[in-house]
Amino acid sequence: MSEQTSLAEKREEAAKVLREILDKMSVDAEVSAFDDGEKIILDAHGCESGLVIGKKGATLDSLQYLVSRIVFRNPGEGFPIVVDAEGYRGRREDSLTDLARRLAEKVVRSGRPVPVEPMSAQDRKVVHKTLADHPGVRTESEGEGAARRVVIFPKRGELEAR
Repeated sequence: MSEQTSLAEKREEAAKVLREILDKMSVDAEVSAFDDGEKIILDAHGCESGLVIGKKGATLDSLQYLVSRIVFRNPGEGFPIVVDAEGYRGRREDSLTDLARRLAEKVVRSGRPVPVEPMSAQDRKVVHKTLADHPGVRTESEGEGAARRVVIFPKRGELEAR
């Protein structure tokens, strides 16, 4: 069996699993399944997509975890599965990127660290990635569990130049 056949089979299995979970949640949503050759993308859409998203994407993250664990029994096995609803993840990433850039400029202007609100690992990754090449700031994650957040710090050279 080729890797592409396996990907297609797993994509269909993942879509079926998500449909079953949404059905058990009594959420009326259609599920479309795609893949880009490296990951499986499931998109739930319909009038109740807000229920699928949840607060700041928390339900999406939980559904993504569940579907991944059911389709691929062992963590890290197989292909990554992304569960989205009505393009929410893309919009969230855009807003986090904008937020990160605005806060980085605030840090550069003030010379003081700025903590970002607590967020999921996926959201923290977006902030870290956005500011990775920023010349005036560096980022670190602090805290535990649901309180884990990114803190944006001025780079040392920026402070000494003042």
